[in-house]
Amino acid sequence: MLTRKNEKKKHIFQWIGLAVIILYFIFAAFQYKIFQGDIFKAYKIDSPETEVVCDGWEKKLEFTAAQRELKYFEMTYLNPKGDTAQGHVQAEIKDSSGKSVWKKDFPASEMRKGIYARGIQGTVYDVNKKLKKGESYNLSLKAVDMPKEQNITARRPDLTMHYYGFNTIKFCMLLGAILMLAVLLWIPNKLNEKWNLYLSRAMFAVTPVLAFVLLERFNQTSIRNLGVFKSSVNLLVYILLLAFFFLITNRTKIASFLTIITVSLLGLANYFVVSFRGIDLMPIDFTSIRTAANVAAGYEYSINTAILWNGVLILGFLIVLFRLNAGKGLKKKQRLIPAAVFAGMLLVNISVFSNTQRLREWGIKIKLFNPSVSCKRNGYAAIFTASLKFLVAEKPEGYSEEKVEQIMKPYVKKAEEENRNINVSGKKTTKQTPNVIAVMNESFSDLSVLGDFKTNQDYMPFYHSLKKNTIKGNMYMSSFGGQTANSEFEFLTGSSMAFLPGGSVAYQYQVKDELGSLTTTLKEQGYQGMKALHPYLASGYNREVVYPLLGFSDFLSDVDFKEPEMLRRFISDKENYKKVIEEYEKAKEKDSTPYYMFNVTVQNHGGYDKGYTNFNQKIHIADGKGDEIADRYLSLVKESDSAFEYLVRYFEKVKEPTVIVMFGDHQPSLDVEFYNKVNNGSAQRKQKVPFVIWANYDIKEQTVNDISPNYLGAFLVNTLNLDETPYEKYLLKLHKKYPVVTSHVYMDANRQLHTIDTLDDLPEDLKEYWMVQYYHLFAKDKRDDSLFFLKE
Repeated sequence: MLTRKNEKKKHIFQWIGLAVIILYFIFAAFQYKIFQGDIFKAYKIDSPETEVVCDGWEKKLEFTAAQRELKYFEMTYLNPKGDTAQGHVQAEIKDSSGKSVWKKDFPASEMRKGIYARGIQGTVYDVNKKLKKGESYNLSLKAVDMPKEQNITARRPDLTMHYYGFNTIKFCMLLGAILMLAVLLWIPNKLNEKWNLYLSRAMFAVTPVLAFVLLERFNQTSIRNLGVFKSSVNLLVYILLLAFFFLITNRTKIASFLTIITVSLLGLANYFVVSFRGIDLMPIDFTSIRTAANVAAGYEYSINTAILWNGVLILGFLIVLFRLNAGKGLKKKQRLIPAAVFAGMLLVNISVFSNTQRLREWGIKIKLFNPSVSCKRNGYAAIFTASLKFLVAEKPEGYSEEKVEQIMKPYVKKAEEENRNINVSGKKTTKQTPNVIAVMNESFSDLSVLGDFKTNQDYMPFYHSLKKNTIKGNMYMSSFGGQTANSEFEFLTGSSMAFLPGGSVAYQYQVKDELGSLTTTLKEQGYQGMKALHPYLASGYNREVVYPLLGFSDFLSDVDFKEPEMLRRFISDKENYKKVIEEYEKAKEKDSTPYYMFNVTVQNHGGYDKGYTNFNQKIHIADGKGDEIADRYLSLVKESDSAFEYLVRYFEKVKEPTVIVMFGDHQPSLDVEFYNKVNNGSAQRKQKVPFVIWANYDIKEQTVNDISPNYLGAFLVNTLNLDETPYEKYLLKLHKKYPVVTSHVYMDANRQLHTIDTLDDLPEDLKEYWMVQYYHLFAKDKRDDSLFFLKE
């Protein structure tokens, strides 16, 4: 029996709940516009998954027009030939009388290009034809001039029609479901105490599953595509969250409520963040919450049907949850049980999500260029939790601001003596301030460092020919096959990935405020430009946020190119260099001061397993050690080499002194069998890339093979005889003793490589370097910026 007090609470809950439901109903009704748009209907067709699409292949489908306007239909194919596939698919729609109402041929080369609908990537057949709603039509597909050897196959026996219209049924279903919640509020709870307790515990137990479903729906992820294993890994996070709330509240109802509300708020916030910037909300974003709040005010907010249905699920769950009588919480001694469960789940989560290598072995890969891809493939909670470790950079033992300032003291004095002030005494010759073009070339490398193999022609003839006024060599990198941003971070800041969490991307997790860099060093010496150029997505690796913190005043990306020349599916290096020249000329028309630009190319980006009609492969490995993938990559390098020659030839003719520094960001990730055939030595050969510093005036020629990108910026400033910060002077001296420091190894003065197993085993000089870098990246308000910026 309910007491009068409990009866009163029940009525208050019902009336508050009813008010919330009415408000939600009104809100949902005003969102009718989101039910207008893409409406799809799936059909099965008679097509085995392995059926080859070639001459003689023909499919027919009878369908009823669900809406007046048919936008497109789609099927899913596997097309090994890609853009080089021959032939076409003839598509036609006829009405019930046999009259053709639409007909179009679709090239086989476009098969597999598509959009995401229902989580499935399909080949899209654009129709854009008005039909009569409710009428019957016949669709036929016929393969024409398509050789069987192309091995194009239909992946799924599904065809999906996409219409444009108003989905009246779904709109009414939503409003009806909201009204049913009101009914649920007033259904009396006639269950006895025992069944109330059982059902309440069942609701508590199912909370992590609902939280998982809600968040993935907010993230528009297909749970079916995640599979059982990845879903289970995600559930570990939600179980931990529920255990935490139960531990601190000692009430199953409140713990479930807090879990669902927390997850829902996170899911909604992530939905809007993805809508605004195209990248999921990650742990690093919470370190700049004030900035995010200021920026958020400038956006327009819109929702989708999944969010509205999530609201129904949340309200329905909470109504049932609070209508049940869950009983009292655990007594004092019994509370040790949830404490032990929480501790156990915490250890399990730490064990699972702190080991990036283990996650990779399980098929859960964190793609930090765009975390959204990883979230869609692996689940939001798993990627979010695994990314937490990237927030924490280990503090060196014995570190203090005073210790760093003591380390840097000699270099402060040296900078004061050798920079501007000493020029009056004549110790330095009159300086030139040449234009500086810095190019980090995507996946540019000379694979001959791996071992001997023969090609039909030199794939880097121009690079190999450079001798006069040239400094070049091979450079050891921290990255292999990816994480491009870490290479540019090391080059621009003088920092090393050796001292940051393995697997992290510094631009996303460690660069949080303004840092001294190569860019600021040049800017403070009167350089103009201060532009970064990357002919690809601006949002990748958080560059839009980071570049201003490193001193850049402008960032040009793929949207700044008009009808560019494409090589495969990327803007070519030559087109990229045309933009460099164009920006240089525009700047020089306004101002004669020296010009600086930092350029990251994209032409050679990974994905070498597919042929393209707009790419003529010129290089072939001739001694049986290669394969099609390696040939394709080396052919791209040949194109990069030719494009670089185009850039150099232009600046050869420029009268102003100009220096170009160009280096690869990492070696490509090619087929394992190729590496097994070619690589005759240390695994560190896969970390080597070429670099070159070329000038259109006299500089001392030399070869520098023992260097890593964290030193290259300071080395460049020194080569140009420009003023150096104390930090750059420190790096130059450290380079003499330890020429290479990467995330994997360091090299001593005897050119011996040493693996970095733990940072505690490093030599004292490198531990001091670790301290200086930690101070630079994380000291913030306690940092003496004069160590990293030139004094005015």
